[in-house]
Amino acid sequence: MMASRFQYAMTLHIIIFLQIAHLVTGQFKIIPPDNPVIGVIGKGVTLPCQLEAKTTPERLTVQWIFTGKSQKIFVTTYDGKNKQNPISEDETYQGRTNFFQTEFNKGNMSLHLKNVMLSDEGKYTCNIFLENWYDEVVVDLNVAAKGDDTSIFLDGHVGQGIGLTCKSQGWFPEPEVVWLDSKGQTRKEKVITQRTKTSSGIFDVVTSMNLEPGSDKEVSCRIVNNLLNTVCESRVLISDVFFPSTSPWMTAFIAILCFSIAVIAAVGAKLKVNTTRRQKAEKNNLEEQLEAQKNTFKGAISENIKQLDRLKDDLDFWEARSHAVLIDVNPDCRVLELPVPGTPKVEDTSSEPESLSSPSTVPVLVGKEGFAAGKHYWEVEVDQQQDWVLGVVGEKERQEEEGTNVGEDFWALHRSQGELFSSKENSKIEKKSMSCSVIGVLLDLEEAQVKFYEAGQRNIIVKIPLNLGKKPAEIFYPFLPKGEEGVVTPVICPVLIPVPLETL
Repeated sequence: MMASRFQYAMTLHIIIFLQIAHLVTGQFKIIPPDNPVIGVIGKGVTLPCQLEAKTTPERLTVQWIFTGKSQKIFVTTYDGKNKQNPISEDETYQGRTNFFQTEFNKGNMSLHLKNVMLSDEGKYTCNIFLENWYDEVVVDLNVAAKGDDTSIFLDGHVGQGIGLTCKSQGWFPEPEVVWLDSKGQTRKEKVITQRTKTSSGIFDVVTSMNLEPGSDKEVSCRIVNNLLNTVCESRVLISDVFFPSTSPWMTAFIAILCFSIAVIAAVGAKLKVNTTRRQKAEKNNLEEQLEAQKNTFKGAISENIKQLDRLKDDLDFWEARSHAVLIDVNPDCRVLELPVPGTPKVEDTSSEPESLSSPSTVPVLVGKEGFAAGKHYWEVEVDQQQDWVLGVVGEKERQEEEGTNVGEDFWALHRSQGELFSSKENSKIEKKSMSCSVIGVLLDLEEAQVKFYEAGQRNIIVKIPLNLGKKPAEIFYPFLPKGEEGVVTPVICPVLIPVPLETL
C-alpha cells in the first residue's frame, strides 16, 4: 500500500515537471533571420534577434558572441539582474554597440553595430537566458563597400588611337569591371584591369583600353559591387578631332611654303647674274611677280593661322567641357562685397559706368558643393541681360550668417550696361561681336586659374589666375547673382555630360 502511494506521488511530480517545461518552452521562441545581414564599411548595421513571447521578463540576460576565422569574442552582454552595471562590452567593440532597451518588452534583442569594419565580418550568436529557459540564434554578417565615382581620363595617342583609363577607389569585395559601347554592349577592345588591395583590405581599381579610329566613339566604364548590387559608371563621347590625322590645309600650307622658297631662290639667283640694263628691267619685272607671290603667300599663311587659332579654341573649349559637373545653388541668398561697376551718376555727363574699384554689396546664390582640386566646368544662361556677375568665391568668404561676407577672394566676370569686366586688375574686356547668352566657367585648380567662355561661339572671354597669397582658400564655390523680384535671374543651365547607362 505504501509503495503504491509512493509510485503515484513520483509519477505526479514527473508529469507536473514535464508540463512546466513544456509551458516554458512553448512560451518563448527566437525568430531566426531569413538572410545574411550586409554591413557597409563606415556605416551602422543592425543584427536582428527577435524573441517571440507573450510577455518578456525584466530579469533576462542577452549575450552576443562573435565567431571569426580564428577567434571568438564576447561582444557585449546585457544582464537585467545587475542593476548597477547591466551592460558589459569587449574592448574590441568599445563604444560601437547598442541594445534597443526600450523595445525589450516587445522582444527586440537586436544589436546595433556602429562604424562597421572589415574585421567585423563573420558569425554573431545571440544567446538569451531566462530563469528556466535558454535559446540562441546565429546571424551571418557580410561586409561590403561601394567605391567612389568612376572617372575616365584620356592618356593621349597610342598609335592611331587614343588611350583611356578609368579609376575608382574604396571597393569591397573585389568588384567587377566592364567597358561598354553606346548600345550598352561589352566592348571588344583589349582591357587591362588592376585591382589593388590596400592595407585596410579594400580594393582600388585602375582599368584601361585603347580606342581605335572608326570604332564606337561612346565609351562607358562600369564598376559593379555584386554583393551590394550597386553600380558606378562614367560615360564619355570622344570627338574625331582628338584622333591624330593629317589636315588638308596643313598639306597645302607646306606645299605653298616650299613653292615660295623655290621661287625666291630662283629669282635671287637670276638677279645676281643679270647685271645689265636689260637684266635690270627683267629684274624689275621679276620683283613685281615676286611681290605678288609674296602677297599671295602671306594671305594663305594668314588664313591658315586663323584656322589654326580657331581649331585651338575649339580644342580648348571641348577639353574644358569634358570636365562638366552638375551645379546646384543654395536657395538662401548670400551677400558678397564685390568691387563691381555701378550705373553712372545723374550729374555725370559721360556714359561710362563707375570704376570697379568702388565696392558694391551684391546678393548672390552660392553653390551647395565646393571644389578643392581638379578641373570643373559649368554653364550659366544670362539671356542677353545687361547687368550680371558670376564666378568663383573662396571658402573663407562664406560665413554662417547673411550679410557678413567681406574680402577679395573671388574671381568673377561682370557685365554692366552691356560692357564686360573681369576681376583681374578691374579691367574692361573688348568683345564687340560677343552675344554672351551662355557663359561657360572652368575652375582649373591644377593650373590655378579660372576661364570664362562664350559657350555659343566656343570662344574664351578671359582667363583669370588664382592669386591665392599666403593663405589660400581650400574650397571654391560657384556663385551667380540673385535678381530682384520681377527681374530674370541668370540660371545654371544643364551641360551635355556623360549619363550612366541603365543598370543591367
